[in-house]
Amino acid sequence: MQNTYKQLNDRGKIKWRLGILIFICLLFFSILISIRVGAKDISFSTIVNSFLHYDKINTQHVIIQTLRMPRIIVAVAVGASFAVSGSLMQASTRNPMASPSTLGINAGAGLGLAVAMVVLPGADFNRIVIFSMAGAAVSAIIIFVLAATVKSAGSPIRLALVGTAISALFNAFSQSIATAFNIAQSLSFWNAGGIQGVRQAQVRLLIPWTVVGLILAFFIRNQVSLLSLGEDVAKGLGGRPERIRFAVSATVLILTGSAVAMAGPIGFVGLVVPHLVKFIAGADYKRIIPASALAGALLVVVADIVGRIINPPFETPTGAVTAVIGVPFFIYLATRKGSR
Repeated sequence: MQNTYKQLNDRGKIKWRLGILIFICLLFFSILISIRVGAKDISFSTIVNSFLHYDKINTQHVIIQTLRMPRIIVAVAVGASFAVSGSLMQASTRNPMASPSTLGINAGAGLGLAVAMVVLPGADFNRIVIFSMAGAAVSAIIIFVLAATVKSAGSPIRLALVGTAISALFNAFSQSIATAFNIAQSLSFWNAGGIQGVRQAQVRLLIPWTVVGLILAFFIRNQVSLLSLGEDVAKGLGGRPERIRFAVSATVLILTGSAVAMAGPIGFVGLVVPHLVKFIAGADYKRIIPASALAGALLVVVADIVGRIINPPFETPTGAVTAVIGVPFFIYLATRKGSR
């Protein structure tokens, strides 16, 4: 019996490590394509030279280092943030339909950003993140309290409906603020969800938030695995569900708040990715969380590439591309047996 379990566990590790290697290779390849593709295509030899022998007089070198690389770094950070947030939310609520977009966390962060635009016009990124996190916190408190205290609300469909209602309410507040204070154009651009126009200065502000959030997710992944088995099981194995949920909430707020503040509400990344990585990681969140970070980064980088090549020289928002993938997947989850 023990030998059989050990063999299955070893096979699972091999499968997971192989999957991680594939994700890394695909991400590296996608990054190369993302650097090359744009309003002006750049050869691979020029890309290599821009890193080995950077020439600030060479226009293509400048485009790579000051425009495309910051955009790629943000895509990787945002994708990892949304995907890991989705994994944590699905584990802590035990709801396969949980994600920052479906449960209203993105909308709450958006409301916080709209308030920041009015209260602190011209504020730096760090202040905007604080406002976004505060807005996301309101949504998170509602969702996590509801999931923990009201059993009927923990149903995947019902909790998703609550998230939809929260999103509609917060979006309505955001639009009202935008109309009243004449920031509708800025807010509409942000609401589309995209990473075009980011620069190195914004990257330097985003990365610390992302790194802190991912480190927190890494440290709590064992406890999250316990919570995903159920509150009673977690308690029986020595876990403290309330503390775990608090840590999960803090991590989700950091990751989602910073990602939404930078790139807007790019939806469905946190919904789709955790389910996909379970094919290689199983149900163990010690493996799901790092795999989700890589797969989420890959998805957003690829979505950004697709957005650039659909209708050049115009760009399709990254959020629209991820929605094309996410909406059918959401419908599948909502209609499959056992979702009610």
